Amino acid sequence: MQKMCPAIRGVLIDLSGTVHVGDKAIPGAVEALARLRQSGIPFLFCTNTTQSSGETLASKLRGLGFNVKRDEIFTSLSACRQLVSSRGLRPLLLFEPDAIQEFEGIPLSEPHDSVVVGLSPSSFHYDMLDKAFRILVQSNSKPASLIAVHKAKYFASEPGQLSMGPGGFVEALEFASGVKAHVVGKPQKAFFELAIEKLNIASPSTSTTTAAAASKESSQSRDPTTQSIVMIGDDVEQDLGGGAAELGLTRFLVRTGKYRARDEDRDVFGGLDGTFADFPAAVDHILASSHQQQ
Repeated sequence: MQKMCPAIRGVLIDLSGTVHVGDKAIPGAVEALARLRQSGIPFLFCTNTTQSSGETLASKLRGLGFNVKRDEIFTSLSACRQLVSSRGLRPLLLFEPDAIQEFEGIPLSEPHDSVVVGLSPSSFHYDMLDKAFRILVQSNSKPASLIAVHKAKYFASEPGQLSMGPGGFVEALEFASGVKAHVVGKPQKAFFELAIEKLNIASPSTSTTTAAAASKESSQSRDPTTQSIVMIGDDVEQDLGGGAAELGLTRFLVRTGKYRARDEDRDVFGGLDGTFADFPAAVDHILASSHQQQ
């Protein structure tokens, strides 16, 4: 049995593994998104994808049949650029070329004073990691910064196939340099707060609970402002843990992408609000609940 949704005011949707895997849309996902759009419920794609720019992601989704605008996609790259810019950093970017487009206008030449790590298979080799390590330990001025766009352990690169995420490489740099990474993307609370702000429906509560407290609270005691926002994802830790739980979002897990049997039992924040076969099933539940509450 799935829990009845509160009055839904907005939906945050993961991309990879939730609406598509690799170059294939989840069956029925295109039509499900169209139903959600027709309902009038605001939505925003909320993704940790770091190999591609936001415009490339939008083009890819349109190529898969989704009716998507660029401003309906909020990426961890967007949040990362904001952080780098606000700190006035000159980073070494461990990114794929397409993703570097998101950092247009940011000084990227040497000498570097920071390292930013995304998912970049072409950068994850000894020479580049050693260069990043040296920046972190040989800074001649202020201490160098290590920024991780996210620390996912793995992702679904194609149906039935998992690949390493950037998390292991970030931790290798942390271990070698002794510098702790500042993580920007999901599941950080600040990332979800920015995404909720972009939904433009309501600001997240300023009196949110800690993760430990959230794990003990019942759904009745959750903040009604953030509980009215649904997060749908295939990763119980990156998509639905951390900040999503701290803010009291309604959290839906889908059994596609990187989902593995009994992942729902790994949730440590007091229980998910629903586990569904796929994105279309989650959308149907949202729409049915909204219809009953009208």
